[in-house]
Amino acid sequence: MAIGSLPSMSKGEFKSASSNNGVVLNGENNLSKVLHMSSGSGESSYAQNSSRQSSVFKSMQPAFYRLIQSLPIENHSGVLRIADLGCATGMNTVSEVDFVVTTIKELCSKRGLSIPELQVFFNDLPCNDFNGLFMLLNSLKPDYMAAGVPRSFYQVLFPQGSIHICFSMMGLHWLSQVPKCVGNEGLCFYNRGKVWINGGRAEVARAYAEQSQKDLREFFRWRGHEMAKGGVMFICAMGRPNGANAEHQVTPEGEYCGPDFEAAWDDLISEGIVSSETRDGFNLPWYFPSTDEMREAIEASGTFEIVKLEVCSGVCCMEEREYGEWVSDVESFGKKKARLVRSFVGSLVENAIGVENCNALFERMGRRSTEMLEKGLLRPSRFAPCVIAALVRR
Repeated sequence: MAIGSLPSMSKGEFKSASSNNGVVLNGENNLSKVLHMSSGSGESSYAQNSSRQSSVFKSMQPAFYRLIQSLPIENHSGVLRIADLGCATGMNTVSEVDFVVTTIKELCSKRGLSIPELQVFFNDLPCNDFNGLFMLLNSLKPDYMAAGVPRSFYQVLFPQGSIHICFSMMGLHWLSQVPKCVGNEGLCFYNRGKVWINGGRAEVARAYAEQSQKDLREFFRWRGHEMAKGGVMFICAMGRPNGANAEHQVTPEGEYCGPDFEAAWDDLISEGIVSSETRDGFNLPWYFPSTDEMREAIEASGTFEIVKLEVCSGVCCMEEREYGEWVSDVESFGKKKARLVRSFVGSLVENAIGVENCNALFERMGRRSTEMLEKGLLRPSRFAPCVIAALVRR
């Protein structure tokens, strides 16, 4: 799908209206200074709220296994290098790499090959909890060499031709920056009254679509540079079906940052805690691409063969028993939903309005989630719409 051009933004770039004077999020370097999954092991931490991501990865394992099988391991008898892009922290990170390492060892055994030395690179933005990750690795004593790469994966990360297996789980729907124009009140792209594009105006969604395409092209350009010939790359990110308008990113109820999250901002405004300008200056750096958009970016790099590329609407992110518990207690649901959302966007909210107001926002989100579930305005799903790509470096 071709995406139209946006006007030049030489003047009037978005300025933060935050009372906290937080970092402006309309530049890649700026977002890198702020964004991270919630650190530590508290009730709102990413470590305590990432069981969904773990379930998604388990659903992806058969496809990822088949892709790794196609890797010519016999050509890499020295060091085989693995890169986890957007690694976050906690046991999910470790278990995903363990799956890759176990698969390699199994394939070597079946083919009568000696196991090469394994080097794993954990990549994420500089604010990621690398300390927590490497303390965990130190306690587990894995049988591979590990290194951290604190940088955006929309930039160059590794030497040319050095990576053999690369994967990114639930990361590529994060943009490198919020499109500048959506915070400019003088343009039709101004995202007034909202904090994301889901259920919003087509003009705003178009700005996000162009930013996403630019980012994806940079991602595949650099991965084409860094991966060895015959190397494999597996991607799973939030996605949407081809033909679905970009302003309809998820279900109308908004399983993630939907109407309950938006309503919490409205509550803070009506109570005089934050201004409407502050809310309008806060926009989530997310975009869920279609397979057509993903294909366009992959093919633009000219370096990858597409083995598999599809959107799956039925990727299980919660077991049936857990889902039943999730929705049966409506008050508990609201609190858990607020903690879940805070675990991955809390750093952005704190930057925009401060810790105290962030606490207030997610307290109100919890109440709103409970109210909307009771009224049937939220219909949570235990499935996630994901775009999946299995690629081989030509």
